Amino acid sequence: MTSTSASGTTDVLSALERFRAADTQMHQRVRANAALGENELRILQYVLACERQGLDVKPSEISRHLGISSASTTALLDRLERLGSVQRVSHPTDRRSILIAPTERAATEVATLVDAFEDRVASAIDELTPEGRAAVLHFLDAATDAADEIAGSAVARDYASM
Repeated sequence: MTSTSASGTTDVLSALERFRAADTQMHQRVRANAALGENELRILQYVLACERQGLDVKPSEISRHLGISSASTTALLDRLERLGSVQRVSHPTDRRSILIAPTERAATEVATLVDAFEDRVASAIDELTPEGRAAVLHFLDAATDAADEIAGSAVARDYASM
């Protein structure tokens, strides 16, 4: 690797680290403002995103999305319901099933902040050329694959040592 490419790699890794730190701080501020835990915020973001897309959300879908048990999902939904952030509603065609919907409180306290961030990121994306967007997608996919592979190998080692 040449010193020019090493410098470029360092610049990108540094920028990625700055983004990760800023993203973490943003999520901490949103959680603090709304008195939410990390998974509670992730549930609200998921439910709000699904609502914007016109999709219904069942608790089992939340469990899959977060990779947590149904018991944990129920406990988180109970707390979010007590906070007035989500509501359980009857499924319109399946009496045995319930759906999870965000409340106005969730839209006001969480969606406003998250939407403001997403709008600013979307503006930055709009400024990219098609080639620039393709490069960003390629990089993010590769970084995601690297994280998944490392997490997968760590999980495999953890199980092997049991």
